[in-house]
Amino acid sequence: MARRFNRKKKENKCRLRSLNKSALKQRKQRGVVANAKKFVLNLSIYTLSNNEYLLLGKGLKYIPTPSNVNVQRQILKDFDEFSRKLRCKYMFENKDKPVIHPFRTNTGFKPGPTCNALENYIHKTKLELSSIPLKERQENLSISERNALASLKNNPDIVIKKADKSNTVVVMDKCKYIKEGLRQLQSKHYIEVERPNLMNIQNVIQEKLTEMHSNGYLDKETFRFLNDSKNIPRCGQLYLLPKIHKIKGTVLNALNDGLCSLKDLPPGRPIISQCATPTYKIGAYCDHFLLPIVKKQLTYIKDTTDFIVKLESLRPPPEVLFVTYDITSMYTNMEFDELITAVKEAYQNADKPVADIPYPKVSDFVFLIKTILENNYFEFNGKYYKQTIGCAMGSTVSPEVSDIRMYQITHMIMNQFEHANKVLFHGRYRDDGFMIFNGTRDEILKFFEIGNSCHRYLKFTYEISGETANFLDTTVYKGRLFQTEGKLDIKSYIKPTNNFQYLQRNSAHCQSVFKGFIKGECIRHLRNTNDKQILEIILDDFRMHLLNRGYSETEINPIITETKLLARSKALEKQRNKRAIPTPLVMVTKYNPCVKGLKRRLLKYWKDLKSDSDCNQIFDSEPMVAYSKHKNIGDLIIRARLQ
Repeated sequence: MARRFNRKKKENKCRLRSLNKSALKQRKQRGVVANAKKFVLNLSIYTLSNNEYLLLGKGLKYIPTPSNVNVQRQILKDFDEFSRKLRCKYMFENKDKPVIHPFRTNTGFKPGPTCNALENYIHKTKLELSSIPLKERQENLSISERNALASLKNNPDIVIKKADKSNTVVVMDKCKYIKEGLRQLQSKHYIEVERPNLMNIQNVIQEKLTEMHSNGYLDKETFRFLNDSKNIPRCGQLYLLPKIHKIKGTVLNALNDGLCSLKDLPPGRPIISQCATPTYKIGAYCDHFLLPIVKKQLTYIKDTTDFIVKLESLRPPPEVLFVTYDITSMYTNMEFDELITAVKEAYQNADKPVADIPYPKVSDFVFLIKTILENNYFEFNGKYYKQTIGCAMGSTVSPEVSDIRMYQITHMIMNQFEHANKVLFHGRYRDDGFMIFNGTRDEILKFFEIGNSCHRYLKFTYEISGETANFLDTTVYKGRLFQTEGKLDIKSYIKPTNNFQYLQRNSAHCQSVFKGFIKGECIRHLRNTNDKQILEIILDDFRMHLLNRGYSETEINPIITETKLLARSKALEKQRNKRAIPTPLVMVTKYNPCVKGLKRRLLKYWKDLKSDSDCNQIFDSEPMVAYSKHKNIGDLIIRARLQ
């Protein structure tokens, strides 16, 4: 007997199934939005939509899918530049190869046609690239997210910045942001001025550089790099990075849940963008001579690797104390006169080995440093200011100038410290210091008593522990290795402010970026952790955070497995001098996921080129393809200058 069909019952089932799918979709969407909100802190009165949260939650480095209009034209333009490099290499390869100049500028020299083999390769490859196929464009932002991007970009009432010590995206009211900026500008460090005559400053600098060049203290290539006489200088721009780590945890949680609001913004770290200012290039020039001086300081720490290598060579007694300190606002709390005097003394007394460019005279060098410090003009909210105390955070030369003076101060403190012989290790990276002290807590406190009374503005904050200390991105502690071998235990330090906002997997970056990022982080954890059991835990935790950002097990697991098999000593090896590595042939172009088979087409006729005996010797290795990025979300919605 045939089963009777109940149409009404069937329709109800379909309706329920449709409702269940819709409810499931909405629940999933709410989960995605809730996850995005973990990476965004809204301190403004503006209510962000779900799509705006989804957009900002992707991170400021996320690149929307670029347009595929004129892609082939751009590739051919970039290949023309690559062809110029090939011809230059062919023309100048047999000449003596000078050391790569530190201030080399692109002259734009275009050689004429060379040998038949090279010209045939260029011609055939250009034809090959002109017909390169394009894949169908797959948008990685929805229409609503594109609209959210336009909405945030054109909203005049809010300011969006990255947080000071995390990747959290912070949305602020423009009026409150300006209020916080003006509050800082009312301090003793700044004065308001009339619009500065930047051309006059630039002319003074160019006159001094011309004089140095004519006297033989500035070579032709460096003079060409520093010569800005044809460019119109710009004023610096002040912007603030909100220090949301200063907000109490309970208040921060309430802000994330929308249960409260802040009357005033947390303090911001003042950064002065120096791009295209009159002193920008001479700052890079002076930094070239100051960096070797800083590297020879007894307390100098280059980076985490340098710190670990120095620390693991020690075998301190069991009762030692770990001491970390921070110098409050080191950059902006030193006066011009003391900085100039410190730099002059250090430069005069420094060993000056034979260099690839001439050393400037002491008087000329001091003149340039003084010019940089005393002409730090910047704009904020349509008004002009000048910094009167300290180095500008954002200037190329500021770290080295501050380091030199700070080394003098810590050296003076150590000379006055009666228990200096009990300091087994003392290292400093910028404004952060680390000491291993073989004495009592009361004894080491005298070091900071001297430090906090020896300078008008500088103050030391510190932490003292007999068991563990956090420095840079490591935690130093007395663990299993210390008990068995007397060697200090070290592991990667994860800051409480870290929200693990790694680059989302569907960003329009080339595939090597994602692989390189995963491998780089794994090697960093391997280098920073000398206990294999703890390394396993850290890498497993890293894997989970990657999965939350859209990465797959198939691309994560092989890299993590390879890292575990790698010898840690190899990760701690010093990197080779980049200037000693031969410059490879590189075709640079913008990455576009629509382009298919670029490298393969670039190499299609390379064997024909190598069949020529001369070219075979000159072009000994295959060319590489390097990608420059398109604008990311941060580039599109963040500006140093207030609109």
